[in-house]
Amino acid sequence: MDESADSPAPVPEAALWLPGTALSCYEGDDALRDWLLTPGLLTQRIKAAAGAQFVMHLLDERRHGRSFIREIDMCCAGVVWLFAHTRVPEATAARHPWLTCIGERSLGEALAEHPELERAPFRYAKLYPDAWLLERALAHASLAPQPLWVRHSAFILPDGGFDLYEVFFPQLGRP
Repeated sequence: MDESADSPAPVPEAALWLPGTALSCYEGDDALRDWLLTPGLLTQRIKAAAGAQFVMHLLDERRHGRSFIREIDMCCAGVVWLFAHTRVPEATAARHPWLTCIGERSLGEALAEHPELERAPFRYAKLYPDAWLLERALAHASLAPQPLWVRHSAFILPDGGFDLYEVFFPQLGRP
């Protein structure tokens, strides 16, 4: 990826973001809805469900244009369950360099060391394969184009903030 250029917006501006309370109107699969509504970060729940077959891969962690981007996946038995894209504006990364060197740890482990951080309420959108983030996640997981749910978290620091987008794959929670 060209580091001098900005990465495209991960999600189209026209995405219909929903609060968690509206998910039962849009998602009929109770098991998937339960995963989507998991409070906090999903790492512990995915680890517990996958057991010894859990693996997290750090896919990317570097500056892209005017943002710092980190991408990971979480897998069970080689099947991608979750793709996560964290985007940190360069001003926030400059004031909080710890966000640029999380490495092989989960984002949740890094965030636990920073109690000053706040999280806005989750937002959910069902995205289609033409969205940049979904196209990237589907290609990574070698899946055919299909709509998938994305959960957005906005994290707020006293002098900045950043965004986390989590793409939920069909096999999530099904070893």
